[in-house]
Amino acid sequence: MKQSRNLKQVFFLILTLLWLPQFVHAGIEWKTLREVKLANQALDVTASFDGKLIFSLTPGAILVYSTEDDRFTDRIPVDTRYTRIAYSNDEQLILSAADPATLKVIKFDQIYDINITNRTFKGAADAKVTLVVFDDYQ
Repeated sequence: MKQSRNLKQVFFLILTLLWLPQFVHAGIEWKTLREVKLANQALDVTASFDGKLIFSLTPGAILVYSTEDDRFTDRIPVDTRYTRIAYSNDEQLILSAADPATLKVIKFDQIYDINITNRTFKGAADAKVTLVVFDDYQ
C-alpha cells in the first residue's frame, strides 16, 4: 500500500516536471543602448550609482564617459600596474593591482561648466576663476 502511494507521488512529480515547462517561460529582454569605441584595451569597467558616469580602466588611465553627453569627458592618469576598478560611495574610485598587491582610492569631484553669457557679473569678464552664487530667498 505504501509502495503504491510512493509510486503515485513519483508519477505525479514526473508528469508535473514534463507539463510545467510548457507554461512557464523565463526569459530576458534586452537592447543595446550604446556602443563606444575605445582607443586602448579596457582592463575593467565600473559605473556611478546613478549610471551617469562610466569609468573605463585602461593601461595607464581611467577614461570617464558621460552617458548624458554621450562622450568621454575626462581622463585620469594612473599607474599601469592597476588592473581592476570599483566605484564606491562619496565619489571614490578604488583601484587594485596584483603585483605588488596594492589598493589605491581616488576621490574625485565633478566640475560643471556654467554659461554666464548675458548674465550680470562683477569683475573682469575674462577672469581665470568665476564664482557663481545661487540663492533662494524663500
